[in-house]
Amino acid sequence: MDLQEVNREVKREFEEEWAGTSVEALLKTNKYPRTQEEFACLEKFLPKDDLILEAGCGLGPKLIHFDKKNYKIWGIDYIYSAIEQVKKYNSNLVLAQSDVHALPFPESTFGAYLSYGVVEHFPQGPQDSIIEAYRVLKPGGLIFMMVPAANPVTHFVYDEQNFLHKLRRNGLVRKLMGKPPLPPQEDHLTYFKLHEREEMRVILETTKFEIIHEQPMSHSFNLYLGCECFHKDTNGRTNRLAEGLAALLRKFFPWSSCNYLLFVGRK
Repeated sequence: MDLQEVNREVKREFEEEWAGTSVEALLKTNKYPRTQEEFACLEKFLPKDDLILEAGCGLGPKLIHFDKKNYKIWGIDYIYSAIEQVKKYNSNLVLAQSDVHALPFPESTFGAYLSYGVVEHFPQGPQDSIIEAYRVLKPGGLIFMMVPAANPVTHFVYDEQNFLHKLRRNGLVRKLMGKPPLPPQEDHLTYFKLHEREEMRVILETTKFEIIHEQPMSHSFNLYLGCECFHKDTNGRTNRLAEGLAALLRKFFPWSSCNYLLFVGRK
């Protein structure tokens, strides 16, 4: 694997993704039940009186949410066009273009560090970015790390060759179900890694973080990814059937059916 080539391709795809959407569109996702679940958990631990960094903020829906709730939060992203969009939405937000592997801040600057769905795109692995997070956190500071979970359900829904995805791409089936044709799928090199729970525990603890909380998240999103019968719309919203089934999965199979893992670690 050519790491530089893969990283360039990942960056190019994020540039295209952020160019194809808006801050306002992503802010709507803050109202989704699975996002509200994330916020409820994070707000139990986030410091109200200390500086927070969101590393890899993209178009900033989480950053804007916490800023509106009067948290002292800054954001960085390596896609400059994303930073520009967020600045146009709110010029008062503190933002910088930066790589999470080389943050432009002194040691012990922040009381908390947020990482949502970032490190799974690094073919070199998450370790170096977590070491850098440790450097900029104050003693006692908290890291919030969300990564896509490796479990039987995610291995199934992310497999483009599973039988549900094959049915979903079948033109005749879509016509019979009254669904519009799917747009052609682009071949790409984007790197995306599902992470085992124990794997992330070891990485965080090896970096000298004390894990103080773990939580399985986003059970309904696996249903959304798996079958269109769970879609409320095409923008990631799940319907009542999905939310009801997700509640059962969360209760009886929390770790083996979640889409994301959330870890809270203390320096």
